[in-house]
Amino acid sequence: MSFQELKNSYLKETVPLKKIQLIESIALHFENEGLEFLFSQYKSESDGKVRKKIIDVAGKNINDISIQLLVKALTDNNIESRKASVIALGKAKASIALIPLLNMLQNPSLEIKDIVLASIIRIGKEGALDVIFDYINKGNIHVKRSIPYILGKIGSGECIERLIELITHEDPLIRKNSVKGLEKLIQLKDAKFILNALSDEDLRVKKSAIKALGTIKSKRAIPHLIKFLKEKNPEIRKLSVRSLFLILSNQPPPPYDKIYDILNGRNIISRREAIKLLSLLEDKNSVDYLIRVFNSKDAKLRRLAYKAILNIFKDTVPTQIVEGLSAKEWKIKSLCARVIGEIGDENLIDALFALLSDDDSKVRDAAIEALSRFGSEKVIKSAKKLTNDLNWKIRRAAVKLLIKIGDNKSTESLIGLMGDKDIFIRSWVAMSLGKLENISDITPFVTLLKDKDPKMRIAAAKALGQIGDKEALKWLAKLLWDDDWKVKKEIEGALNAIDPNWLDLI
Repeated sequence: MSFQELKNSYLKETVPLKKIQLIESIALHFENEGLEFLFSQYKSESDGKVRKKIIDVAGKNINDISIQLLVKALTDNNIESRKASVIALGKAKASIALIPLLNMLQNPSLEIKDIVLASIIRIGKEGALDVIFDYINKGNIHVKRSIPYILGKIGSGECIERLIELITHEDPLIRKNSVKGLEKLIQLKDAKFILNALSDEDLRVKKSAIKALGTIKSKRAIPHLIKFLKEKNPEIRKLSVRSLFLILSNQPPPPYDKIYDILNGRNIISRREAIKLLSLLEDKNSVDYLIRVFNSKDAKLRRLAYKAILNIFKDTVPTQIVEGLSAKEWKIKSLCARVIGEIGDENLIDALFALLSDDDSKVRDAAIEALSRFGSEKVIKSAKKLTNDLNWKIRRAAVKLLIKIGDNKSTESLIGLMGDKDIFIRSWVAMSLGKLENISDITPFVTLLKDKDPKMRIAAAKALGQIGDKEALKWLAKLLWDDDWKVKKEIEGALNAIDPNWLDLI
């Protein structure tokens, strides 16, 4: 079919799908003539899909005619058509399209902004930088704010010079975007230009400067960033910690004296951030300072120091932590015990058992928590021996430990303590044994239902409710008229737990 015949067919056609098929043939067989014809038809074509097809064809056949068509299509009311045109002009690196593309950025809600920027950058890398520079002065504010990003991506020496100038621009977003644009371009020797931005009144500019100095790894920024660790704004502190980490981790690892000084200071906010930084740096020299923080009145400080030590040492317990088990301060002893339990050094099990006789219950609880993490045969065996100890603190701690371990082996070892003279031990054991599966003999629990102490009757009822043996219903029912209302409440709960229809069964 000749070109004229294809033209006539196209002009007579009203079905968009058939027009789209004809467009391919016109462009394929009659390149220049076809493009001129399609360009003329594009202006009057009402169907968006047909216009999109013409743009696609133009993008595959780049010449002066197709570029004119693509530039025209930048104002198409169909977003897919505009998008296709922007992409094609970027690939073609068509300098004639630079101004129309830059003008598109005047719209602050431009949906295809990222694609427009990418095409401008591709064209700008081929030259025509003066056109982009001009928009710093003559463009509307939305275009101006995009220029630093564009220059940063082009990355030439001229672009760097312009970005340095724009750091002092009157518009804060242009300043912020200029700092960001320089982030991966500027040389270490020129970091002074970004250092000046640290004192910018606009928070966005300051944040960009902090981040950029970390990327550049500027040692000159260290004292400035350390000061920011006490800033009230949490984002400033977080970015400062991150940038300090990037800078310091790029240096030989000396003692971080300035960071240690912060830990010895009084400012809670900066001390917290210093601990986070030392944790990121995995600084083993900081362990003495971090252990001292264990005794802080601030719970968050203590928790951060604890996590920092675990992150720094991971699989090895430092000597200072072992020594901390003998500290005078209960907080230090407790957290040192927890560190050992978390890391899991079985060589220190005996040292943890020694804490079960500590005068402070919090230290004993920390040792119990740490030892329960091991759950080894050695721990269970040692704990069982201590249930006969004459020291009530040790006996109670050993029982708590076996209950905490909570497996059948450790729990079954408590059966002999059901009749212990210590009411607390009897109560704990009863409730613990109630969680065991396949208990065949409920006699010890029934016996406890008759105990003089209401706490024991409550514990026994709760245990029988957990066991679920219907044989217990008749014994529980006898206590429904108990003098203690708490006992009665627990009895009712146990009966309903065993069988909601318990009344019919007794």
